[in-house]
Amino acid sequence: MVPYILTILCVLVAGAIHWVSPKAYWKATMVSTGVILLFSVAALFIFQASGMLVSEQTGESADFSGQLLTITVLIAFFGLLISLFVGWFLRVVRN
Repeated sequence: MVPYILTILCVLVAGAIHWVSPKAYWKATMVSTGVILLFSVAALFIFQASGMLVSEQTGESADFSGQLLTITVLIAFFGLLISLFVGWFLRVVRN
């Protein structure tokens, strides 16, 4: 459930930022990547604090404090891809 919520959030953020500034494609891409990174890392901590990241097999809560740098890099890459594809899609649709 959590990955789907984060993906929908990322697509909406990238779509809104690219919709507002259609001429500055690369600037909008970098801004939306940064916003996606901040939202995603904050959402992970919120979901962890609320107990949504509990394993169904073991019943243990997720502890990702040791892998935070790796998670941040992967989320930044994911955010960049989402921003590029959503921006390109809106660029094609608007023209």
